[in-house]
Amino acid sequence: MLPVMEGVTTAIVAFILACLIFPKVVKNKPQYYGAVGLVLAVILFDSLARIVNSPGFFKFAYLLTAVFQIGAMLLLILSAGGLSMRDLAGDLADTVEVIRRGGEKEIIIPRRGEAPRPRAGRDEDDERPARIDLDAELKGSHPAPPVPPRRDDEDKGIPLV
Repeated sequence: MLPVMEGVTTAIVAFILACLIFPKVVKNKPQYYGAVGLVLAVILFDSLARIVNSPGFFKFAYLLTAVFQIGAMLLLILSAGGLSMRDLAGDLADTVEVIRRGGEKEIIIPRRGEAPRPRAGRDEDDERPARIDLDAELKGSHPAPPVPPRRDDEDKGIPLV
């Protein structure tokens, strides 16, 4: 393999080992373990390309190595950031939109006299739930329920004969 590709694998392995030393960095373990699996596949295909020593297989292994390295880096970014692919795709779409508009995010200002539209998923009637004062209920409005007296005909437990 080319030295550039080996350097990328070295950097990925270094980050994986750093995550082992500082486990709080990893917020999504399945993605982390997926990246570890991809790095192991990179090492496997690099070894096979050197063993087989065929130009066609070397190119195939080089392509797979590059794809697996990209996947491992992506999974490590997601696992350290605690993101899902959907979150990352949404962030990237927002970034592309901002770049397409010339570096400024569009700000929507309502017209004069026009009320802003409510956010999706919220009703205007459901602003906040009513507050319940637990201290007032405990201070005297409800006395503690009386404890019923124990009857003599009740079982006193399991006999241990």
